[in-house]
Amino acid sequence: MKRIFLVLLGLFFMSAVVYATGFDMVKNVGDVTVRVSIGKDSPVVGKNNISVDLLNPEKGAITDAEVELAYFMPAMPAMKYETSAIQKGSSYTAVLGLAMAGQWNVDVRFKRPGGKFEKITFSINAK
Repeated sequence: MKRIFLVLLGLFFMSAVVYATGFDMVKNVGDVTVRVSIGKDSPVVGKNNISVDLLNPEKGAITDAEVELAYFMPAMPAMKYETSAIQKGSSYTAVLGLAMAGQWNVDVRFKRPGGKFEKITFSINAK
């Protein structure tokens, strides 16, 4: 009985660790890997800190890019917001102000000097 209790207690703490990891998404555009993270477990109505990492094929950070984000609800495309990300170390950070609960599409656009804008799109559900 004691062993079962300890196993259940261990599973509980492991699920708490998994739950606390936050939102992460990785996509590739050409030879660039784009990793997007939101610090919270799930995006929420209000302010959400977002971090964008751009990685070259050798998995080194790309730090000379211009990064922009646009986000909108597919059901209401006229309700579109845009923001520029600011470079902090090897990442680019911004704040998404999600006005209401539901599905949001987020476009991450980036451009390296002398290049053209590349884009990835992903969906999040604000609670």
